[in-house]
Amino acid sequence: MRGLLLGFPLFLVIALWRATLRIRFVGREHREAIERSGRPVLHAIWHQRMVAGILRFPWSGTVTMASQSRDGDVIAGFLFWWGYRAVRGSSSRGGSEALAGMVEALRGTTRWAALTPDGPRGPARRCKSGLLRLAEAVDAPIMPVGTSSERPRFLRSWDRYLVPLPFSRCAVVFGEPLKRTDGESDEAFLRRIDAAIDTMTDEADRLCGIIGAPRERELRPETEVRS
Repeated sequence: MRGLLLGFPLFLVIALWRATLRIRFVGREHREAIERSGRPVLHAIWHQRMVAGILRFPWSGTVTMASQSRDGDVIAGFLFWWGYRAVRGSSSRGGSEALAGMVEALRGTTRWAALTPDGPRGPARRCKSGLLRLAEAVDAPIMPVGTSSERPRFLRSWDRYLVPLPFSRCAVVFGEPLKRTDGESDEAFLRRIDAAIDTMTDEADRLCGIIGAPRERELRPETEVRS
């Protein structure tokens, strides 16, 4: 209840902010193809770029994750008012419970899930293996997503979080769904997902005329690259 009460003022502020934005949507056909296959849609986006994606699809019943911290209480409250379903937990706390909750909410459905596979604390732009475990558990491909804004403000956070300034034009770009190939290792598949989300992010930047956006990327160790 506390989270719902604290999240409501945040919801009002963000709803007003959203009303000033124009958000272009590219790649709708990729999501529709997954839905036609009878599987849930696993949207995978970098933590840095999550804002425009959330703002573009309110009241969609999207399943996502919010941490078990006090800040997470507020975020979960906002997500409730925004029409999302927040499963509580993160890779650093309550991860296994959150994964089980996501599986329960998604398995056997065509629901949407919003995932930031490098969150909540990084390393930036490196997918964690929890994304693979979820995709396997619900038998769904992973759809890379990128967003950008013509008037971005990059915060001084661990991933240089992007906040679209009011009255910005933004873009949300969906890519072709990714599936693990026969014999592909976790590390190889994760590298492929990393690259696909980067490509969608770069395309969103191109559509918004953004050059040289901060990436804050930490490459995978050589032991992983060679495996």
